[in-house]
Amino acid sequence: MKSYIWTLPTRIFHWLLASFILLAFLTDEDNLLTYHAIIGYSIFIILTFRVFWGLIGPKYSKFSDFPFSFKELKIFFTNIFVSHKEYGGHNPAASYVMTAMIIVTFLVVISGALTFGIQEGKGLLSFLNDSYFKEMKLFKEIHEALSTLLIVLIVIHLGGVLSDKFLNPKHETLKSIFTGYKKFDEEKSVRLDIFQKALALIFLILFLMFLLFSFTNQGNLLLVSKYEPVNYEIKNELFVSECASCHTLYPSEYIA
Repeated sequence: MKSYIWTLPTRIFHWLLASFILLAFLTDEDNLLTYHAIIGYSIFIILTFRVFWGLIGPKYSKFSDFPFSFKELKIFFTNIFVSHKEYGGHNPAASYVMTAMIIVTFLVVISGALTFGIQEGKGLLSFLNDSYFKEMKLFKEIHEALSTLLIVLIVIHLGGVLSDKFLNPKHETLKSIFTGYKKFDEEKSVRLDIFQKALALIFLILFLMFLLFSFTNQGNLLLVSKYEPVNYEIKNELFVSECASCHTLYPSEYIA
């Protein structure tokens, strides 16, 4: 029987999260750092929605529906190659992986914001870019380690989806990520109430407004540097004309 499991907001934010995580890895370059930061903050908004959705969203998206019991997890793996209990939403293994992905992604964003503020002197945490913190690379290393862990979790997640396609083809789990529908022996469909629809719409509007604001506003507090830009060619015109014509121009504070 065809059952509506993953509602439209669930699927939209799922694909937004997947797309923006991919973009975050693609923009992990010094010359794309501002875009990388915008994407990181965007992921934070998506994750915040997912937390709210996990508390007051439809049945199969709620954290309370995740089967976290170790007993169920053991039974699931013991019977993974034979018929087992039908889970409308996430099975026990997927529940742990999805929860870990949410937590780790939050930590990646937070450590990224700390690195952006401490080492680049930009964003809300730019005040941490002082003599004590700015040479500290700890948070950058943590950010990179957590990013690697996130990749591992994503691979496990994709592996789980693909394995379910072969072990339980009748459920059409992979297809449900696009259509919202899975197949079960009995009806398991969910419906959104007006409050859930309003919540999803509000978050989507906030998300789009943030993107528009970030790409059009140069004074964004989440991105702006604590330092005033200095045009050294204007500030020291004689030095530029006499010396910089043959030598690379460096500010004096970078000269040992």
